[in-house]
Amino acid sequence: MKLSDIDLRLLRVFQAVAVAGGFAKAQGALGISQPAISAQIAKLEDRLSLRLCDRGPTGFALTAKGEQVLGEVNHLLDQIDAAAARLNAISSPTKELVRIGVVDSMVTDPNNPLIAVLKAAKQSRPRLKISIGIFDYLACLEELRANRLDIAIVGIAGNERLPTETEALSLYSEKSSLYCSPDHPCARAKTASDFRVALAAAQISAHSFVFNPIDQDLDPMLLGDHDGIVQDTIELTAYHALSSTHVGLLPDHYATWWETTGQLVSLAGFHDPIISKFHALRLGLGKKDTSVDYVWQALASTAKS
Repeated sequence: MKLSDIDLRLLRVFQAVAVAGGFAKAQGALGISQPAISAQIAKLEDRLSLRLCDRGPTGFALTAKGEQVLGEVNHLLDQIDAAAARLNAISSPTKELVRIGVVDSMVTDPNNPLIAVLKAAKQSRPRLKISIGIFDYLACLEELRANRLDIAIVGIAGNERLPTETEALSLYSEKSSLYCSPDHPCARAKTASDFRVALAAAQISAHSFVFNPIDQDLDPMLLGDHDGIVQDTIELTAYHALSSTHVGLLPDHYATWWETTGQLVSLAGFHDPIISKFHALRLGLGKKDTSVDYVWQALASTAKS
């Protein structure tokens, strides 16, 4: 198997679960819910074609092959982290640099305060450079913990929890709904009963910081990499919904143009919206950099409930 960025993040999730001794115990360290952790481990097991751990009424335990994989993962990640530290030592970043990580497609949300912060910084602190990287949810947290980001702006929904070691600033809420193309069976549903039947048979794509938001009894098919589908970005979900292969959970602000032009149909009338709470995060310990603190306070001044 060739390693990708996604694979490395899955390996870090597996390492955290193994160190913590279970899915529930790893929630605080990873900042994601137990079902989301389970989904990540299942994806890694699928990629490796083996079972890494046993989980159930008898408790959590690594399998024999899981123990072998953990040894390789520890060795690999230690090497990667050591190399990253050496690379960081070589560089000499300016003190006027603030590195911000965001999840994809936030730019179309009118409630997102980051653009206003960028404009204000350009006027009041012309020497300040703000670097923005776009990541999925888990990658944002990983980059923040590795001190490759100063601030991460991410959304959480449902039972997801923020990492315990971070300082969090509540910014705004984002509403997401289910969408499909006009020729999808879900678009032809006339009643709530018809919709539930159509959705139960549908493939569903959702963004990375929402895990299985649909009613459990509908048993939606959230496809993994073995089917050629990656459930991680909003843009990929839009491709799936527009091509009529999936029902897509998309932020309403992001789907507006396609809905207006008739390329997507909103299914919001048949289900409750998913509300994602967006937060700015920074590591809670250590001395605060004045440039980072300026951006942090600027974000705080535009925060919405």
